[in-house]
Amino acid sequence: MLHKPPMTERDKIHETHTQVKDILGAMVIRDGPLTLVTMRNGDIPSEDNHGYGLYHRDCRFLSGYTLKCNGKTPTDILSSDEKGHASITMLTNQRYVDPAGNFVNKDTLSIRRDRIIPGVLDERITITNYNDFETMVTLSLKFDSDFDDIFTVRGITGPTSGKLLPPAYERDVLTLEYIGEDGHHRRTRISFDPQPVRVDGGVAIFSIRVKPREPQAINVRIYAEDSPVDPPSMPGPAEIEKRIKGIKASYADTMECCSNIQTDNGIFNKVFLRSLSDLRMLYSGQPIGIYYSAGVPWYDALFGRDSIISAIQVMPYNPEVARSTLRVLAAYQGKKEDDWRDERPGKILHELRVGEQANLNRIPDTPYYGSVDSTPLFLILMAEYIDWTGALALFHELLGSVEAALRWIDTYGDLDGSGFTSYTCYSPKGLYNQCWKDSWDSICHSDGAIAIHPIASAEVQGYVYMAKRRIANLYERIGRHEEAERLRRDAMNLRWKFNDRFWMGDVRYFAEALDKEGHCDVISSNPAQALWGEIVEPAKARVIVDRIFEEDMFSGWGIRTLSAREKRYNPLGYHTGTIWPHDNSLIAMGLNRYGFKDELSVIFTSMYEAAAFYPNYRLPELFGGFQRGEYDVPIKYPVACSPQAWSAGAIPYMLSAALGFIPDALNRRLTLYKPKLPPWLSTVRIGKLIVGEAYIHLEFKRVGDSTLVNVVGKRGDLEVHVVY
Repeated sequence: MLHKPPMTERDKIHETHTQVKDILGAMVIRDGPLTLVTMRNGDIPSEDNHGYGLYHRDCRFLSGYTLKCNGKTPTDILSSDEKGHASITMLTNQRYVDPAGNFVNKDTLSIRRDRIIPGVLDERITITNYNDFETMVTLSLKFDSDFDDIFTVRGITGPTSGKLLPPAYERDVLTLEYIGEDGHHRRTRISFDPQPVRVDGGVAIFSIRVKPREPQAINVRIYAEDSPVDPPSMPGPAEIEKRIKGIKASYADTMECCSNIQTDNGIFNKVFLRSLSDLRMLYSGQPIGIYYSAGVPWYDALFGRDSIISAIQVMPYNPEVARSTLRVLAAYQGKKEDDWRDERPGKILHELRVGEQANLNRIPDTPYYGSVDSTPLFLILMAEYIDWTGALALFHELLGSVEAALRWIDTYGDLDGSGFTSYTCYSPKGLYNQCWKDSWDSICHSDGAIAIHPIASAEVQGYVYMAKRRIANLYERIGRHEEAERLRRDAMNLRWKFNDRFWMGDVRYFAEALDKEGHCDVISSNPAQALWGEIVEPAKARVIVDRIFEEDMFSGWGIRTLSAREKRYNPLGYHTGTIWPHDNSLIAMGLNRYGFKDELSVIFTSMYEAAAFYPNYRLPELFGGFQRGEYDVPIKYPVACSPQAWSAGAIPYMLSAALGFIPDALNRRLTLYKPKLPPWLSTVRIGKLIVGEAYIHLEFKRVGDSTLVNVVGKRGDLEVHVVY
């Protein structure tokens, strides 16, 4: 009989990932604390639970916002959220008879909705009449808000018993208000210019006289306030214009970075630009302490694992986010033993939430520490940042946090004395699985049985191995030689144990994990990620690489999380058969480190081609694991976050892997390890690659099966080594 652990309330959500209906093709704009998720026509439907809405501080401030023209829903003819912080929707009318008795044919009015988020939701609705006569248009805007916490929207928690007040229209402002059970007053304030002819409840009605080809506009401004956290404020036009200029300038910086990386492939240039633009879109913690929010809409928060990995992925192109991410995570580092939050001293958080459910302590995310890998990843990010920048001062600044993280690995990470870093769940509302595959059924045995705590997953051992080796190098640099030697010994012992204990000789592959009963003996992507940590012995690496490119693991669009031959395989299972771009990017970098450049090109190509099929060239959080030969396009996952930070970072990281970057800023050296461009890239030019205090101009050119490197220019003291 298959054993299945009892699920906590939190675990149940991962049976379907989220209880809301699909949000495929949603329009998303975001900046700072505000995120808007709508249908393609710009509406937020009030019926059912689609997950659309205006979100702020883990709360949905608008759960309904619909536009009707003369009582009918217009036809949408164009929609674009390509800019990330702004969107455009074009609509046209259905047939109607106006008050003067004119028959107005369909498709003779255009209704344009322009939106931008400069700390508020600013919308301009412009109506243009293409008839040869004047007409009256009745436009109605219906607003509603349930003020649900994001965990309630997702179905993890039930609603709270706060008080929802009726809509009020006073002093030309429509206010939706909720007095939370946590004592917070949450308000959605809506102002109009011009004013509506009347407001009935949450419906604002406008009568607009539109002459032929003389556009008429309505301006709608929506403010989300969480008091007492947000000071009551309705910024005026000058302040909003100042904010808009700041947002545009920030995106211009992203454009400049992308123009610094140019290839001969126009589609790839667009994919690369989309990647960095999405990461800019996911900036959080402004104006200081910037980090990448994990993903919209479900994970729009600080996540240790996600924020770290995405910062690593784009280090050559935007290193400063890594520095602030390290500082933010160090500030929240675990200080005590707290089972409710799975907190232990030195542990790096999993997730931080600030909504009503968190304020009421009904969820442990205040912050929650149920992540086994955030802590070694924190150490890796520190080393990666210094390798690129040479900024050893940050290492000295956060040395206490580094030491605490290492103590957590040695003291709390080894739960059963095996020498492996493993996890268990202490919190009644914690995550059963605490590796990156954190759904309840993600780690299993070949007979379908769920893994039993304590669980040591394969890739985490690679993270710990890499973390100790790289921190050892930094300890050596500051004269702590004995500690450096101890870390190296620990790392080598771990490598030997891993290759011995995790190896499954009968199937010639590494176990997905070790649990209380032994090998979790399925074929999965976890051991392939271990290549990234370089813990795999070279002879076994060749075997692993061959195995992951067999048809049951490689779909043609990427490496699956779980083999199609396994009992729990599901091509739409959250972690049991789908394809994750970030997973594939880490595997790709692992292939680079072992010199498997041809195989790297295969993964890089599959992910690039998948991105080309998605709107705006945006890779989602994950997609279906269906075989490519059976379908012409990658199959979408119904409720995938899009954009998602570490998916946005996947293509830039794969490019870094293909070019073979190995920075060593402290020794003023850059190594290019076996650079190899994929078949669809002939040239790559990098205008300014910064390593430490120097920078270089590089050109990569594919000639036949070889990739040649030319150092076009250099400023500062930097040696460049090319290893073929």
